[in-house]
Parts: sequence; C-alpha cells; structure tokens
Amino acid sequence: MSADAHARQPRGVRGWIRAHGSGLKKCFVGLIMAVTAVLIGKLAMQVDWPEVLTAARRIPPLTIALGLALAAAGYAVYASFDLLSRRYAGHDLPAWKVLGVTAISYSLNQNLGVLLGGVAVRFRLYAKLGLDTSTISRIFLFSTITNWLGYAWLGGLLFVGGFVPTPEGWGLGKGLLALIGAALLAIAAGYLALCAFSRKRDWTLREQEIHLPSWRMAGSQALLGALSWCLMAAILYAFLQGEVAYPTVLGILLCASIAAVVTHIPGGLGTTEAIFVAALSSQLPAPTILGAVLMYRACYALTPLVLGLVAYLAVEARMSGGDTRHAR
Repeated sequence: MSADAHARQPRGVRGWIRAHGSGLKKCFVGLIMAVTAVLIGKLAMQVDWPEVLTAARRIPPLTIALGLALAAAGYAVYASFDLLSRRYAGHDLPAWKVLGVTAISYSLNQNLGVLLGGVAVRFRLYAKLGLDTSTISRIFLFSTITNWLGYAWLGGLLFVGGFVPTPEGWGLGKGLLALIGAALLAIAAGYLALCAFSRKRDWTLREQEIHLPSWRMAGSQALLGALSWCLMAAILYAFLQGEVAYPTVLGILLCASIAAVVTHIPGGLGTTEAIFVAALSSQLPAPTILGAVLMYRACYALTPLVLGLVAYLAVEARMSGGDTRHAR
C-alpha cells in the first residue's frame, strides 16, 4: 500500500470498525445462531412435552381471556404505527383502512416472516388502495423505526439495569449486556436529538431516503413502540401467573426477539421457547414455562393468523371484484 493510500485509511475506533465491521457482524450473527441452536437442541431432547400440554391446560380460562384481550390491544397499538405515519407519509387514507391493512399484515408477519407479511402483503394492500411505492416505503420505514425505537428505549433501560438473567452458555455476561443497553439508549436518544435539533431534515441511509419527523412525532413513536413491546410481555407475564417479575419477562422477550431476527425464524418459533426456558430454569419448571409460551403463541400469533387470513382473502376478493381506482 502506498503512503498516500495509507494516509487515506480511517484511523482510530471508527476506522477500525469500518475496516472490520463486516467480520464483526458475521461473528455476532454466528454466535447468536450457535447459542440458539444449542438451546433449541437441549430443549427438544430434555422436555417432557405431554407435561407441557398439561401445564398449558392448567392456565385458568380468565387468564386466557386476559391474554386474548392484551393481544387485541397489542395489535391495535401496532396498527397505530401506520396511523401515526399518515401525516409523515403524506396520504389521506381513512383511519379504519390503515388500521385494517396493518393488522392483517402484522398477523401474517408474526407467523410467516417479515418479507411475506410485513412487506409483501402490506405493499400489495396499500397499492390496491391507491398509494404509490414511494409513499408505501415511507409508511413501512416509519413503522419499522417506531417498533425498534421502542425496543431500544426498553432494552436499553432493562439491560443497563440488570433485569435480564444471563445463564451460562449464552455468551453474554451482565457487563456486556449493560454495554449493549447503553448503546441502545445512545441510539434512541440520538434519534430524538436529531429530530429535535438537526437543521438537515433529509438523510440517506443505505440508499433509503429518511425525512426526520418532528420531535413530538418522534416522541410518539417511542411511546407507541414501547407500549407495543410492553403489551406483548404482559401476555407472557399473565400466563406465567405472576411467578416471574414483569421487567424480567420483558427483558427476556426482547432478547428472544433479537435472536429470532438474527436467525430469520418467523415469529421466533423454537427460539423464544428455548431462551425463556434457559433464562428461567432456576425459577420455574420447564413445562410451566413452555406452557405459558405456547399459550402466548396461541393468543398473539395463531388466533390472529386465522383471523388475518380470513380478512386478507375477503379483502382480496372484494378488491379484485371492483375498480381499484375507486378503492380510496
């Protein structure tokens, strides 16, 4: 390498991260996938599955009703992400149509993955309603930021506060988890600071144009995103029947969600179960934990999937039978 080329190389921590960022990302993803695979393997071999079903049946009907109500509230809050984005994206679709599109796509996203449910179905339905690709992209970006902004605030506080148990074999000590939490808080605070103080309102990230919302809208994003995650954890907390502290349940759910994203497993199937058992094995029997997670899946994933598929097919049939130019 020539002296001029060497001089152009970035120096310091930023330069080292740029030079090794790809390798670090691969190592992190590989670590998460390896730990997840080990946990799922141990779970499959060691658990008494008939006892799991028995534990699920022991959950009181009123608790199941509460779980369904919390799931409905969770979907309503998540659908509100797109409702909040109407002014940001610059469209005037009626609120009930926006809520319907988001709820349908989210129910599929929870079971079939982001690309099919979160992206493909949402794009198709919004396009049928007359929105162009650019507007739909802004809606999707706004919703994604809302979701992960809420995650960053909650995860940052819980990880820094040491609320998440870290069993041996996870590869994450409390110190490292606290550092991750601090980074999440810095990212979340940085986003709000940009929205509040930046004179440059338009940014480009990986060829995606981002227009910064107002600080009030960014604050609403943080609140809605956090509330969505809190309601998800509340379902699990209810099915664990108060045997585990709520902040601990929320923290474990946040860890499981990242593992599901990294491993590309729709809905975290198997991943969520394995991580909850590993994290709570010192507090509760595995069948009790798995029974609670299975009931959580029934309320937050499977029941909405059935309803979402029926609604999606009905919407497709109705839209296909009419002129989409008048869908608005």
